[in-house]
Amino acid sequence: MSLFLAMLCFIGAGVACQFPPGNLGDIPAPPGGQIQVSQEAADRLRSNFNREVQEAGSGSEFRLFITNEEITSFVTVSLRDVGTLPLSDPQVWFTAGKIYLTGTFSPFWPFSFRSLIVATAVVHDGQMQVAVERAQMGPFPFPEQVLQSASQSINETLAETQLDLQVTNLQILEGELQLAGIRRPVT
Repeated sequence: MSLFLAMLCFIGAGVACQFPPGNLGDIPAPPGGQIQVSQEAADRLRSNFNREVQEAGSGSEFRLFITNEEITSFVTVSLRDVGTLPLSDPQVWFTAGKIYLTGTFSPFWPFSFRSLIVATAVVHDGQMQVAVERAQMGPFPFPEQVLQSASQSINETLAETQLDLQVTNLQILEGELQLAGIRRPVT
């Protein structure tokens, strides 16, 4: 059995090595190159979020602007702190009305795949909702059912975190996500 599993791993690795470097499922790169990661940018995003939510007392408006550098840094630092997800070198950016996330996913040794998630975000009934449009590991795309399930899980998590916020406007611009809304009175 051990010999069979070892052979299966070597065959799988051999097959994976057969994909030419330029044909790894067309994983895009951030416009303008690698997004720099810094603790300062991650802290700035946390601080801006906390300040906007606190200043937007019940019924007041909040406005939050999130840059590529801030979200990439926040995700990288969060992954480092948690340490349980096998994702390294994440890059998150906003462009053409979409949110892109790339990174290297290493489910188990010796396999690692450049991975991609592309999503859109809209406001529905005062809540931000995300739809995962595309996801892949290396050249392997995820089936539609997985994309729908991922979207549902993300939206359930977002609904839990937005309990007292009513989002009125969301825009995904080049290099920036803008959110605006009000804080609902706590009852």
